[in-house]
Amino acid sequence: MEKNIRIALVFSIFLILLGMMQFTVPQIIGFDGYYNIKAAKIIKESGFVKEGIAPENTILADNYADIQILFRILLIPFTFLGLELGAKIAAVLFGAIAFSVFYWFLLQNNIKYSFFWSMLYLVTSEALMYRFMLPRQMPLAISLLILTIYFLQNRRYYLLSFTVLAHVLLHSSFVFQFLVIGLYFIFEKIFSKKIEYYPILCSVIGLIAGLIFNPYFPNNVVMTYLQISKVNLIGNLYNVEWKAWIFIDFVKNNILVLIYFAIIALAIFKAKKISKDKLFFLVLALFFFVYAILARRMQEYLVPFLVIALALILNDYLQIFCENGLFGKLKYAAIMVLIIVAGINFAILREDIRDNTFLHNFKNCSGWISNNVPKNSLIFVNAYAFSYLFFYNSEVKYTHGIDLAYSYLHDDDRFKRYIRILQGTLKSDVDYIIKDYNPDYLFSGKVEQDAQLFNYIVAHKKNYKAVYEDKWCAVLKVK
Repeated sequence: MEKNIRIALVFSIFLILLGMMQFTVPQIIGFDGYYNIKAAKIIKESGFVKEGIAPENTILADNYADIQILFRILLIPFTFLGLELGAKIAAVLFGAIAFSVFYWFLLQNNIKYSFFWSMLYLVTSEALMYRFMLPRQMPLAISLLILTIYFLQNRRYYLLSFTVLAHVLLHSSFVFQFLVIGLYFIFEKIFSKKIEYYPILCSVIGLIAGLIFNPYFPNNVVMTYLQISKVNLIGNLYNVEWKAWIFIDFVKNNILVLIYFAIIALAIFKAKKISKDKLFFLVLALFFFVYAILARRMQEYLVPFLVIALALILNDYLQIFCENGLFGKLKYAAIMVLIIVAGINFAILREDIRDNTFLHNFKNCSGWISNNVPKNSLIFVNAYAFSYLFFYNSEVKYTHGIDLAYSYLHDDDRFKRYIRILQGTLKSDVDYIIKDYNPDYLFSGKVEQDAQLFNYIVAHKKNYKAVYEDKWCAVLKVK
């Protein structure tokens, strides 16, 4: 079959599979997608605004800079479909692109049964499958990393510079792009005895261009530095996706990852040698494996490069099996395992999706805020609710949201009191919600995340008046 037709067919298959998962529910899955699509709509209608698009008690409110500006721009066409539907379609499309690029890369490297390996990438972990449901940059970032490796392999350095430029404008994970480039440079030096500085020069040019050609320059440079050096590290303290799994959850979410590493170790031990390309992907996978132990989010980078390493290392064995006629039974066994794993993870994913679409229960509260709260009023919120409330009403201000580390860096003393309020450990006659933030209104969901916030409000109820309430949430006015 013509290669382009095969790629188009694979793209269509993943489009259908991801669409089936995505439209298990009609709402946007997760939290950040609400903010991402609304920010894209604001840019479409008002241009590159610098105020009113970030929570007040964050470093973003002081000197706003969008370091993911390319992603917002890419989302703009989807806003014409309606924000919720557009965000969901964007997530499906970006995911299908990522798997198609992965499949294409395997074809370019003469990997046998490339579609099988691409499917294995999808179903290796339910946690990763869930990440593909979110309207976020991850699928495009992975695609850019794979393209980076391809351009390095084929010495297309001018295209490499454009890939770096795009990644810098897309997401702060471009630092991993420089990890890939640096690692490839080292391997070239060791295995080929060559020192070629041109790819590094082109990459630096792409980096500088990506930082400069940003409508928020030069604030974006400062924000990029903070994001890389402080937010992603400090975020481990407060954001779940940056925290480590407990041991049993790590094993549960990475059981196939551990099996892949065991198979690779056995294959290398048997062969007693390893080529440059195989070792390159294995080292890359090992780096992200260690990082994934520290921060669960790194699994999204670990799995694709581990699967590529596994495919490369087993490719010669598959050739031998085919020549000896031993592959028939092995092929059907592999397909059955793939189907069983996919079925189990799809079932778990459905429940995970349903558990993470509860924000739509706040729709009536959001509507009340839109219809009754004056423009530019300040609303105290638990950060998780910001994206949804902002999605429906960006004309008012919110105290916290997007990333808790941004609030920590803004004012660590106030932030620590804020966390203690949410955890129920701040006991004082002083109402620190009013003292620290002086909001006009408070929003509280009737969910586990807001249980201690609700108790704190009750303890200081003389300061508040309930102005809207239903079974899912409440809005209170500060007296």
